[in-house]
Amino acid sequence: MTEFLDPEDVEALLDEEGFHYKDGARGRNLLLSALAAPMPVFGEDVHPTLDEKAAVLLLAVMRNHALADGNKRLAWLVTAAFLELNGVDLVVDDVDGADRFLRSVASGGVALGDVAKWVRERMHPIA
Repeated sequence: MTEFLDPEDVEALLDEEGFHYKDGARGRNLLLSALAAPMPVFGEDVHPTLDEKAAVLLLAVMRNHALADGNKRLAWLVTAAFLELNGVDLVVDDVDGADRFLRSVASGGVALGDVAKWVRERMHPIA
């Protein structure tokens, strides 16, 4: 069974990283919406695999723009935390390549399936 991030834990991460919502309550609601993106809808698992759930979470956090600055960084941190909660490390050997990929995702140039593939290739079970 998939575990999902608790919004309060994500808000603690925001404080820890010094991130600020773009428009107060509106920004918070955008983040809550993004956190719900990988969850089942009416009991149906829309995104059946962990990599798909992680990819849709990454995309939602990035595209919802809940923060004044740092949406790509937050998307990365939240996705890594989500995977860790589910027993998986997100391991990146090429930081510059990951940065280019995330910028491409943020610009809308990468489809969900490609994001899921990228995540899947970097998932390693926590020992």
